[in-house]
Amino acid sequence: MFSNKDIARYYDVSEVHYRRVWNLDKNLSLHYGYWDEHTRNLHQALLNINKVLSDLASIQEYEQVLDAGCGIGGSAAWLATHIKCSVTGISLSAKQVSRAKLLAEKLVFSNTIKFEVKDFTATGYPDASFDVIWATESVCHATDKKQFLTEAYRLLRKGGRLVLADFFKKDGLEGKEAKWIKAFGAGWAVSDFATIEQFEQQLRDTGFDTLQIKNITKAILPSAKRLYLAWFPGVLLGFLYRIFHPKATDFGKKNVDAAYLQYKCLKKDLWKYFTVLAYKKE
Repeated sequence: MFSNKDIARYYDVSEVHYRRVWNLDKNLSLHYGYWDEHTRNLHQALLNINKVLSDLASIQEYEQVLDAGCGIGGSAAWLATHIKCSVTGISLSAKQVSRAKLLAEKLVFSNTIKFEVKDFTATGYPDASFDVIWATESVCHATDKKQFLTEAYRLLRKGGRLVLADFFKKDGLEGKEAKWIKAFGAGWAVSDFATIEQFEQQLRDTGFDTLQIKNITKAILPSAKRLYLAWFPGVLLGFLYRIFHPKATDFGKKNVDAAYLQYKCLKKDLWKYFTVLAYKKE
């Protein structure tokens, strides 16, 4: 199982990979994005998912949004700039939060955005603090997804929405397929992926009214393939790096391996990618 410290360490160590392969300094995103018929490049895809999720949750200018697992602040900055809503971004990584704060200082609407180092399963914020909980490829890191959902429910006001995009493994995996998906998750500091069936039941058990669960795997395929193609030079560069840096962390190697495993597992239909919208009823 990965601890909070492990997860933060993974992102700190792997930032260089995201910077090279995902053009992090420009794109400000560490996720798959959303490719549709109008998308021409990765940058557009990474911005698209923000519009997809904000439209899905019908986020309004007057609302308070919690970005649970905010990375370096790309989605929070998009929300503050395009919707002009108030956004609080939280991450386990102090390094990510520092970068996000620098980004916020450059925004016209910097007074509506803030970032803090916090655990999204135990934030310490008062009850009913937010209208929307937003999570892009972050809930997968929670060892106990129910803990995240319980905290999200507590933090939402009546009628508030949870909106997310994330990975979910195929139900009933056994043998080598279970080992492949486990190895894929380990490369990205994910202790275990939930199935979409488990997650929907946990939503309902927590008290959420699940309005929409949509399989959007097709919309992330170009990004998955891009990662797979990046694995080939990554293996060689990683090998050379470890020769000259024998004390290099194991997270770096596993992150490179995950670029291959995520595509292998996807092509074998071992995981899919979903958006989820759920409401707090009371």
